[in-house]
Amino acid sequence: MDASTQSTELTRSFTAAAWDSIAPIMAEIEALPLLRRLSDGTLPPEVFRHYILQDAIYLKHYARCLAIVAAKAPDNAQVLRFLGSAQKAIVVEQGLHAGFLSQFGITSEEVTAAEPSPACFAYTNFLLATAYHRSYAVALSAILPCFWIYWHVGEAIKNRPAIPGNAFQAWINTYGDPQFAAGAREVIALTDIAARSASPAERAEMSDVFVRASQYEWMFWDSAWRLETWPV
Repeated sequence: MDASTQSTELTRSFTAAAWDSIAPIMAEIEALPLLRRLSDGTLPPEVFRHYILQDAIYLKHYARCLAIVAAKAPDNAQVLRFLGSAQKAIVVEQGLHAGFLSQFGITSEEVTAAEPSPACFAYTNFLLATAYHRSYAVALSAILPCFWIYWHVGEAIKNRPAIPGNAFQAWINTYGDPQFAAGAREVIALTDIAARSASPAERAEMSDVFVRASQYEWMFWDSAWRLETWPV
């Protein structure tokens, strides 16, 4: 590695490098039929019902992960900033869920009775285990892809021509909303702050969990498209 390359690597943010590392995963996410057909309004209602029920289960566990990560923050300033950004995302998503549950005729009893799909179960358990057992920096890196990828996808779809009468327009508006974007940017910034004081080994682990969580994001959407259930 020459001096200029080494200098670039030393000054480049952790999150910029992490995002670049998942370019192949993002290409697969952007090509998902669920997202394409959600964008153009042709997603079958039964697929969206499956997705939104799984997302409700996911959010319940994700909120607990965020609370654990906040508790591990090294100072009060980061605790408060993290809780604020996490609250923005959760409030936005809960509002979205409430609207869609009503729109698609999903009852509170159905939400309570819903079982996590294999992909949802694996993803939420990965996040909870990482939040409980790993450092603040590593846990931040695990929860970051959910913020960042949803923001990226929402922005990309929002910038396409709107389809009149798209039943899923509220989903597009939510993840392209400035409030959600602000929460995502704050978590990105906090992850970079944590990475600057992390050891090389810890930064490597941060990179690993960032990639794994990004893979789970693809699996979650793909499983919803396939109406995934437990095979036995």
